[in-house]
Amino acid sequence: MVRKCVTSAIITCFVLARCVVSSDPFIDLYQYLRMPKLFAYDDYDECFNGYSSLDPMYCVVRSVIKPNNRSDLWNLIENFSNDTYRHFRHNHLDRGICVERCRRALVGLQNDTLQQLYVDKFQIDFAYIMEPASFENGAKDRSTYGQLINVCVNHELNRSHNLSAYSEIEYCTRPERRINLDLLDLSFIAVSLLLIFLVMASSWFDHQLNLRQHEADHYRKNLACSKTMLLTAFSLKRNWHRLTGQSRDQLNDDLRFFQTIRFLTFCLVVMSHCWINYTITPVHNPYTLEQTYYSPARHAVINGGQILQTFFLFSGFLLSVHFFNTRTQLRGRSLGWGVVLVVVCYRFVRLTPVYAYVLLLHATWLAKFQDGPLWKRGVDPERYFCRKNWWTNLLYANNYVHVEEPCIQASWYLATDFQLFTLGMILVVAVVKYPRLKLKLYSLAAAVSIILPALVIYFGEFDGTFIVRLQDQRFYYWYDRMYREVYIPTHTNMGCYLGGIILGAIYYSQRNNHAVGNRAWYLQLLWYAVVPVGFLTMMSNVIFYQNNFEKPSLWMALFYPAMKNSWVLLGAISLYGMIYEYNKLVKDFLSSSFFVPLGRLSYCAYVCHMALLKLVFFGTRETRYFGQMALISSTIMVVILSYAFALFLALLLELPVTAIQKYLFAGKLENGIKSENSRSRHQNDMNDENDPQRNFAVQ
Repeated sequence: MVRKCVTSAIITCFVLARCVVSSDPFIDLYQYLRMPKLFAYDDYDECFNGYSSLDPMYCVVRSVIKPNNRSDLWNLIENFSNDTYRHFRHNHLDRGICVERCRRALVGLQNDTLQQLYVDKFQIDFAYIMEPASFENGAKDRSTYGQLINVCVNHELNRSHNLSAYSEIEYCTRPERRINLDLLDLSFIAVSLLLIFLVMASSWFDHQLNLRQHEADHYRKNLACSKTMLLTAFSLKRNWHRLTGQSRDQLNDDLRFFQTIRFLTFCLVVMSHCWINYTITPVHNPYTLEQTYYSPARHAVINGGQILQTFFLFSGFLLSVHFFNTRTQLRGRSLGWGVVLVVVCYRFVRLTPVYAYVLLLHATWLAKFQDGPLWKRGVDPERYFCRKNWWTNLLYANNYVHVEEPCIQASWYLATDFQLFTLGMILVVAVVKYPRLKLKLYSLAAAVSIILPALVIYFGEFDGTFIVRLQDQRFYYWYDRMYREVYIPTHTNMGCYLGGIILGAIYYSQRNNHAVGNRAWYLQLLWYAVVPVGFLTMMSNVIFYQNNFEKPSLWMALFYPAMKNSWVLLGAISLYGMIYEYNKLVKDFLSSSFFVPLGRLSYCAYVCHMALLKLVFFGTRETRYFGQMALISSTIMVVILSYAFALFLALLLELPVTAIQKYLFAGKLENGIKSENSRSRHQNDMNDENDPQRNFAVQ
């Protein structure tokens, strides 16, 4: 019966998917190819090796085509570009210009012709270039080569398409690679050498202890002396066993599938970020990216940011479960507000060292690892922003402060999750302190989590879903108002985190009362339908890309939080079926011990994967081809490199900091929870492998 219902549900979902078709076809490819190429780059190595010049230079340029209503081609470009929801702006061109080739192309032209080819800046109503301060020598290069490049681009554009454009240099590169070191660069080397020294010294000390004690499980057991534990915190072999060891706690064993979800989530995050990087860097076939928006099924990928709400839900779930589990085992009768401060500080200490180390890498040595026509675009702005706005990251405020100048773009989630964790701790403590107000507290929090994003959508005149525009992706969403005001703030992402907290509290209170759970056929049907229904909900957002609805709109203001928070229901069904093993094969796979170390490494992998995306996408000298296999291969490459770097970070920094943290915070929690229980129980419960402080972020 269940199998028949499941089959019917899946078939129905696919029929609905086929029924949702685009109302208009993509432009004829012949007409598309009439427009100037979005991306055209001279050969980088040939520029420096094939031309003899006293001043070799390669400049990356942004050009904006000048309107010309008498031109049929311009009218085609304008009409096509006006659909900003699904298309690039084809009046906004990327050019890589070899300055010496440019000079030679203009040799023999009369001064009058050169003056006619030069186009002054006209009114441009969209963001078209990054600020020169973001690049080394940016302003100087613009003043030196700006006029030459402007004329050169128009010389080629006028000859090929009878159009003209205003061109502005974004940055220029030179053939020689001068490595200038400053104090920050040297500090990164010093910190790295110090960590390596600590690992070597701690590993040697731990080895000497093992020789004296002759215990087979020496590296797996906790040491009795706290000071000895502190001295062995950086022990390589001990941390390896901590990384790969299996938990003996029943609660963690029940929730082991979260480790696999962390790993799979990270893979999806990397794939979405690879997609974005294909729109930032030049590709041979931009029309393939644009055609994707005409496929309703592919909108499930385009709007994949919705999946993020699932992991806010899981993070809230783990916070709730571990809080109530710790509370139960401590048997505390009186709970103080000090526990909020202690646990938040604990989380800060646990997350920040690895984060700060990677931030320092972005601010210093990352820019020195590669070169090429795109490398400066990938690393120079971030290097500048990290040196300028580093404090917003380390205070976990970068989802509100200097959002338009981000240091490590994807780190906004760390800030949002940290703030949600803090609010979540306040809520669960309030629920325990005032149990009679529990329902009112949850209801008030739920109302706030719905009303706030609805108000933002309505008064901000936004669409009913986050619009993933190709043009905005060309600038990492820096200039996208909806990204800054809707997508990344904490107050628009509270619903699913709150849902996770409530689900965690329900699960913990009921887990001993229902050993097998409710196995009714309709619940199993709902569980099997979670994935296709989730797919359809993401696909339904296609209506906002096909229709420019009038704004502000009350129905869209209500649709946005309703659709986003619908994942609480999907997540609840998914968790219920997983915990009570609706499908043994799926549960066994997700609970495999193989994924445990990968799940534990996911936080480090997430923090460092942006640097590796730079190396893969911006270190190239050639224009890429976008396709499904190219996307998959790029994803696999970045995932492998990220986990390799994550292993290094975990063994050198994250796991040692966790061990030191146990020593520092061993007696602090008692100040927040007034109990006479032993200190060791605090350590075992609040430093668990699945505690919410390890729950990493997505996008």
